[in-house]
Amino acid sequence: AQAQQIVAHARAEQPREACGIVAGRVAGRFAGRANRAAEVIQIANAAADPLHSYFMDERSLIAAMTSIQARGLELIGFYHSHPTSDPIPSQTDIRHATYPDTPYLIVGLKHNEARLAAWLLRPADGQVTPVTLHVGDEAPSPEQTPLSAQKTAILISTLIAFALLIVVSLTLLPPAPIIPR
Repeated sequence: AQAQQIVAHARAEQPREACGIVAGRVAGRFAGRANRAAEVIQIANAAADPLHSYFMDERSLIAAMTSIQARGLELIGFYHSHPTSDPIPSQTDIRHATYPDTPYLIVGLKHNEARLAAWLLRPADGQVTPVTLHVGDEAPSPEQTPLSAQKTAILISTLIAFALLIVVSLTLLPPAPIIPR
């Protein structure tokens, strides 16, 4: 429901960028634990050029943050839209990210097709890290989550290295002693 609200907000604001926050329950700071969204709060875009950037209205943002804390929720993410492009952070998005440990969800509306992606943005070093985003009522169980290509490559490399270690170790063993009868 929250993803649908975010997409609807992005479409309603076109051609301007939409923005807001996602509040919910924090299960852990992105160490494999899933945070659960409970509420989406739209924030007015107060950017000088809202067709190409966003800047959350400060008064609305403070009011929203105060409201979610009063209700026992926490900030679990920010969102904004890219009305004509993919959900990939721009250099401006990265430069203006002020919460490096909080995901930034981007709604890309390229060709009017909504696509969502979440990122951790660290402007200090320009680092951009994708965040797994699950849209649905239940988080996927670990056995349902497929291995990424990177994890698969690491697993295969580890197995090959272990097999080579065994082969090399066996070739370096001295011959078995002859036992007299």
